Amino acid sequence: MIIRCSACTTRYLVDPAAFGVAGRRVRCVRCGHVWDQFPPKKRRERADWGGTPIDVPVRPGSTVRRRDPSLWIGLAAAGLVVAVVLAGLALARNTIVEAWPDTVRHYDAVGLSIAVPLTDGLRIADVQSERVQEGERTVLLVRGVVESAIGRPRALPALQAVLADEAGNELHRWPIAAVSRVLEGGQSTAFEGWLEDPPEGAAKLSVDFVADGRE
Repeated sequence: MIIRCSACTTRYLVDPAAFGVAGRRVRCVRCGHVWDQFPPKKRRERADWGGTPIDVPVRPGSTVRRRDPSLWIGLAAAGLVVAVVLAGLALARNTIVEAWPDTVRHYDAVGLSIAVPLTDGLRIADVQSERVQEGERTVLLVRGVVESAIGRPRALPALQAVLADEAGNELHRWPIAAVSRVLEGGQSTAFEGWLEDPPEGAAKLSVDFVADGRE
């Protein structure tokens, strides 16, 4: 049986047997309000029980309190604001990274790709490759550097290596990791990657930027 305090509207789940046949006087343990409570379907004339009213016999964990709707409205509004801000940060990520290159690390952490222009003085240089035999496997190692000729920090586009045959037909491509995703003005960073069991017929290797930021 659920009863409710008429003063503070706190609700309680109680055993109907606690009120007996004639009912009894009870006290709200939340606000202290006292009222006469009758058992279900036993509305009788008010009795003068006298004495000290008993506290409502509440079952553990059964108190039901009215929730303030303004609290939920406030939480929903705050959640909407956060969602709008996050959506804005995601949609404007390329502009943000171009203005503040160090933020590329945060976008990398949450898996959002960055489309960075391929110009502005970035150059891939000293590309080297080496085939290494490890047991029955052949591993192709690729190394090189990316140099910056501009005078301000900037985020690096993603890098990829491409294998092709003698005719220039692409056989395989895979991502290459640079040591740093942000280059200071006039500095360089190394990159390195490897590929197990390169395809047969591979004769040409190239390393380039990924135009749209996807590997």
